[in-house]
Amino acid sequence: MRIGIDARVIRKYPGLGRVCYNLIKEIAIIDERNEYIIFGKHPSLNFLDRHRNFRSVDIDFPVLSARTLFWLQRIIKREGVELFYSPFQVTTISPPCPMVITVHDMMDLFYPDAFSHQPFYVNRALRIYFRFVIPKSIRNATMITSVSESTKRDILRYFHIPEDRVEVIHNGVEEKFSPVKDEKLLIMIREKYNLPDRFVLYLGSTKPYKNLDGTLEAFSKLKKKYINPDNHIYLVIGGLRHFSIADLERKARELGIENDFFNIGYISEDDLPSVYSLAEVFLFPSIWEGFGLPALEAMACGTPVVTSNTSSLPEVVGKAGIMVDPKDTTSIAEALHRILNNRAIREELSEKGIKEAKKFSWRMSAEKLLKVFSAVAKN
Repeated sequence: MRIGIDARVIRKYPGLGRVCYNLIKEIAIIDERNEYIIFGKHPSLNFLDRHRNFRSVDIDFPVLSARTLFWLQRIIKREGVELFYSPFQVTTISPPCPMVITVHDMMDLFYPDAFSHQPFYVNRALRIYFRFVIPKSIRNATMITSVSESTKRDILRYFHIPEDRVEVIHNGVEEKFSPVKDEKLLIMIREKYNLPDRFVLYLGSTKPYKNLDGTLEAFSKLKKKYINPDNHIYLVIGGLRHFSIADLERKARELGIENDFFNIGYISEDDLPSVYSLAEVFLFPSIWEGFGLPALEAMACGTPVVTSNTSSLPEVVGKAGIMVDPKDTTSIAEALHRILNNRAIREELSEKGIKEAKKFSWRMSAEKLLKVFSAVAKN
């Protein structure tokens, strides 16, 4: 069978790109029988040159474009694809063959502030685009995979489609995410990012559902109520996209923590395991997540996790982290204090997190996806 995979998300979207890359990487290892056409060239996929059953086709238009909706199907048909897979919920609205898509979350439809970080005209355009495209993609898909049971429930509630058309395939965690013990490497990473000795780590953006404001408020309460001034604990904010430094600094000044946080910006993927390993706590208090990959990565690195008791996060973290109401900043501060003030709790959560993370792997994810492909082909 000739299977087409849209890999264009690798070019622009770090989170989605990593999901797509890891699935392709594992499929290339375990499936030598089917033929694969990869739509969208990228240097990270050059390893596919070693696999005879893989071929890449360059596409010069972005995922979020009218050409994806109306032109992509012609390219799929031209390449003789018998089954098409989109790792994102935006794709062609007229697939010329059976199609499988992955839905990561429903925030673009459900969450009113999903694009509030964008200028007004961009906000409106994106809302209109997604409200048109996502329902079309989902209804035209032969089979849908979701990255969590939480997202599956959202799909079924919104679209009223048969439950057996949605298969849950959890994301995995790469093997490189494990506790880093190399002291020389840790010293180098600490110096590279100017990291303090003790810190709480937050990774994300200023999109409202990521709850950065709640993170800052909770950390302010932690400092004022629980932390001795001589006991220096800092908040490290990394990986931000769609944000204004000025807004971040202004909020910190209002809360009196302008000297207590470090904004280190983008962290390279190779450095992430070391940054996680250096942190005393990973704080991930999102109001809504489709999966929550950073929390899983932090657990795999043995970093205690404080996260939300909403959406998919209880499903991913299980009992290996401390769950809080993301809108209750006092509870978040208390949870941070429990971990920072008690070595036994830190060690217990570290061990539980490593064990829980082993339940998720990209190999298992790829194997389940191949089963979905096979089932669609048979039907």
